Amino acid sequence: MKNIKKMKEHKLNDFYQAVLLKSVGFPLVRLERDDSRYVVFVFDDPEEKVNDTINDYWNRNIQVDARTLIENINELKTRIHTKI
Repeated sequence: MKNIKKMKEHKLNDFYQAVLLKSVGFPLVRLERDDSRYVVFVFDDPEEKVNDTINDYWNRNIQVDARTLIENINELKTRIHTKI
């Protein structure tokens, strides 16, 4: 019998927190849109570590490679504006 991993998702609409999560390795599953101008970023969070990572961000306890950060800013902006 195969071991099937159940996906746990974390949703947020803060652009820069989404960039941070992508930069530290959380898989971006999809973008959700509604009738408003806001986009919801949906990340895979099987170990429920997103909140810890965001707290580390606010407490200035995370370091991210600058190039990775800039590439992810550009990628997410592109995905928002091209509706990918």
